[in-house]
Amino acid sequence: MLDRLLAFLDKLARAAIIGGGGMIFAAALLVSFDVLARKAFGTSLGGADELSGYALAISTTWGLAAVLLARGNVRVDAVYQHLPARLRGALDLVSLTALALFAVPLARHGYAVLETSWSLGALSNTPLKTPLWIPQALWVAGLVLFAVVLVVLLARAASAFVRGDLPTVRRLAGARSIQEEAADEAAHGERVAREMAQ
Repeated sequence: MLDRLLAFLDKLARAAIIGGGGMIFAAALLVSFDVLARKAFGTSLGGADELSGYALAISTTWGLAAVLLARGNVRVDAVYQHLPARLRGALDLVSLTALALFAVPLARHGYAVLETSWSLGALSNTPLKTPLWIPQALWVAGLVLFAVVLVVLLARAASAFVRGDLPTVRRLAGARSIQEEAADEAAHGERVAREMAQ
């Protein structure tokens, strides 16, 4: 059941990271157009900086779950690679637990900020007068997705660790080895080469 849930969350996280990337791209276009309009016509759209700030905050949280599932988070692993497999698995669980102890309260406090903005009808202190609950809701959605993925991933890795399934613990939560990173880069290079050849 946890594997099916993780597969669903992986699809959701991939959609979120694509959406976040699209948001950053749209913000870059908006800021570029605003700069060109100011230079060419002496006028500004107004709000490009505010909207791009929202896009950056939202897309950052929307990418957290996908990075976690891809094991793309940075960890210092100089000693880790040389430890026995069982100890590495235990450290992987400790690292997920520590991250969960940060992410779950962060999502909870983010929701409290959203709830306050909603109840007060808070608006941004800018010419756009953006209702703050809108960008905050999108921002909190990323934090909640990250926290949920983290808790499910921790439960699945802990279950595998208890059963002695250390390869699964490593696949889910272990630091990526240099060989894994090199293989991923080579596969990515081959995909790009195939796409360019078509």
